[in-house]
Amino acid sequence: MSLCTRIETYPFARDAVREAVYNALIHCNWADNIPIQIRIEEDVMYISNSSLLPFGWTAETLMGAHSSKPFNPDIANVFYRAGYIESWGRGIQKICDACKSLGADEPVYVLHGEDIMVKFRALQSAIVSDSKVPKHQSTADFGALDDALVQKILEVLRHKPEISQGEMAEELGTTRRVIQKKMTLLKEAGRIERVGGKRYGHWIIHE
Repeated sequence: MSLCTRIETYPFARDAVREAVYNALIHCNWADNIPIQIRIEEDVMYISNSSLLPFGWTAETLMGAHSSKPFNPDIANVFYRAGYIESWGRGIQKICDACKSLGADEPVYVLHGEDIMVKFRALQSAIVSDSKVPKHQSTADFGALDDALVQKILEVLRHKPEISQGEMAEELGTTRRVIQKKMTLLKEAGRIERVGGKRYGHWIIHE
């Protein structure tokens, strides 16, 4: 019997994401009492934080060569001494270099008032879609049904078999598209079944 080994590529540059989180912590305006926010979708990741940029700075300023003006210099100094950052003022350049090294697009910075958001686009070749799975194999073969979100979906269905996918997404804090994809995998694997119509039907779990 031959074994098939699947080698996965992380869809986002790890070093870039790590550096973006460090930047968010160093430049966050903690007086606003707003935590760092990270949202991950199928092909994009957002990292945002409350911050006040120096007067006249724009998203273009951030992407170009600029002086180092950390909003929290003491935090920046701690990160530097701990070895988490090499030097001040090179964070965004390191993020871009990491994305290029992976083959992914450069990040996009978006300014919303006193909020800075960095958007990472996933490396498309690293995204596993149904079309990339050989027909003689199911997506369940890759352990797609063992992740934490799938287990949460099953747990919700046990207690709320009539729940809709939209309600499920809201309860689990994700998107309807993600829930729909996971539940499709569960249906194809025979783990769940829909009985009745969309409006008055319910879900059955096959343990």
